[in-house]
Amino acid sequence: MSDDFTSQEGSCSCYSNTYTINHTPVARFICHCTICQDYTGKAYNDVTVLLKSDVSELNINKTHFRRWKLPPNISRGLCKYCHKPSIEMAVAGNLLLIPTDNYPDIAALPEPTMHLFYNRRVEDIEDELPKYEGFVQSQTMVAKALAQGLYKRVTKR
Repeated sequence: MSDDFTSQEGSCSCYSNTYTINHTPVARFICHCTICQDYTGKAYNDVTVLLKSDVSELNINKTHFRRWKLPPNISRGLCKYCHKPSIEMAVAGNLLLIPTDNYPDIAALPEPTMHLFYNRRVEDIEDELPKYEGFVQSQTMVAKALAQGLYKRVTKR
């Protein structure tokens, strides 16, 4: 993938909730936590992380946000019509998490860098990515990946 990112219109599966993604994600990972399994209806959530400023034309008025667990670290949005994942918000809405299924061109995205909450996996995944287990290890690695992604972005300017 080049340093240039072509804007993409992301959406839920029925296109009721749309947004324009204007920048390469800060991070991409695969989460196997039970909340992500419940949220996506799949064995895991392959998700990208962006800054709020990376996304424009946020038309998510048909999204129902829910917090699965306290403290409410992430608000996960499901479309009110297709009931599929639309967008997730964290850090008071300053970080947006977008399931990769919501991108029209997944090939333009950076590859995932890790598996989180791998101890909660439904099935083994045979790849070379590091696999982190439990809350502390998984959250530490997410924080590290976000810090590295933000650092790379700032040093490119």
